[in-house]
Amino acid sequence: METSDCSISMIIPIKGKTIDVVNKKSKYIVKILATTDLSEALFNYSKCFFEAAHKITEFILCENHPDIGKLDTYFFSIAFLYRHGIELGLKAIGFQYIQKKDEREKFVKTTRHDLSSILSVITENCLWVRPEDELKWLQKYFADLSQMDRESDSFRYPFHITRNPNTHEFDIKKVFEYQTHIDLVKFANKFEAAYEIIEKWYNKNNENANEWKNLSPIFIEEGGNYYEQSVVGYKYNGVPFFPYTKAYLETANYLKKYMKKEIDNGKNSHIEHLFLPMCYLYRNCVELSLKTIWFDEINGTFQVKCKCMFDKKHSILGMWKEIRSHVMHNANGSDDVRYLSIIEEYCKQIHDIDSDANKFRYPMSKDMRPYFSSNKRFDFIETGDFFEALNNGLAGIDSQLKYLREEKTEIEYYINHL
Repeated sequence: METSDCSISMIIPIKGKTIDVVNKKSKYIVKILATTDLSEALFNYSKCFFEAAHKITEFILCENHPDIGKLDTYFFSIAFLYRHGIELGLKAIGFQYIQKKDEREKFVKTTRHDLSSILSVITENCLWVRPEDELKWLQKYFADLSQMDRESDSFRYPFHITRNPNTHEFDIKKVFEYQTHIDLVKFANKFEAAYEIIEKWYNKNNENANEWKNLSPIFIEEGGNYYEQSVVGYKYNGVPFFPYTKAYLETANYLKKYMKKEIDNGKNSHIEHLFLPMCYLYRNCVELSLKTIWFDEINGTFQVKCKCMFDKKHSILGMWKEIRSHVMHNANGSDDVRYLSIIEEYCKQIHDIDSDANKFRYPMSKDMRPYFSSNKRFDFIETGDFFEALNNGLAGIDSQLKYLREEKTEIEYYINHL
């Protein structure tokens, strides 16, 4: 198994860069094929996310891996990637039997991201006879999983924002309230077992699946070997977003570098599968970085901050506009202002290509329109570097604002204690 440096680079936003630039002479071109059959497209996407999760898990569990700290952070992106692969695979099966556009829209709208609900609907509609023991194991496993992650957001964000229906006040609920030592091997093996069943069902394969038989249908089990544990549920540097931003940025970097290495070594048969997961990991990190600045460094009440994040949802441009005036106010001269205008242009480009965080996750919109109605080429190095540069730029803004805040606190303390 290979090792790779996934740490943050020194790439910064540069004026004139575009997210989808394609150099015809580049050897790092991937092609997203036009979507024609939505069921097939959903399943192809599911394989992409599953393969990405598998690759990253394999990487951090490598015996010679030098940094066991990655186990505690990469867990979040691994969990999302595996879970999303399962969701896409289930919906692909549903679309095999739910053919009409309005019925597909209803299926997606009513089940949302709830794996138990999706499984229930496809069980009712699927004409192919599935082994009862496989179905029962999946039902128990998804029911337990849904207790923690019904809406597919527990591994993308450190807390849920809730709103009291009576007082309309906001509150937050942490995903992991207490320190938890997760057995990552069992955690990954259960996802792999579930995907084996789903892939078999999609292909109408009558052979029995075997991986699930020796695994408990409990979503998270604690324990395991010290070098195979993910320890989550405690603060990193007092900042709740940090382990998530670190996970999403560094795992995206890993996929980019893995794809590059494969092509450089003449092995490019499967690297296209990793492009969409790479893009989503990067995009979610941008969103997390903006929300980190908003939540930790911008003046405002807790209620105002929660309402903004609740209203803006996944809008990168929307979150940038919320923090822009404060960031500009702390700019130090014309060079800073010009640099921040470049940051804003990067945010606009991502917004234009993926305004609601769905284009890199799903092959179609909620009204069943394909996101890629024609073939589209990307240079995955250029696209990855674009995302990475923006994340680095936002990290720099966050660090500067944090420094100014701490400096102000020290000055006020000194004045008050003269």
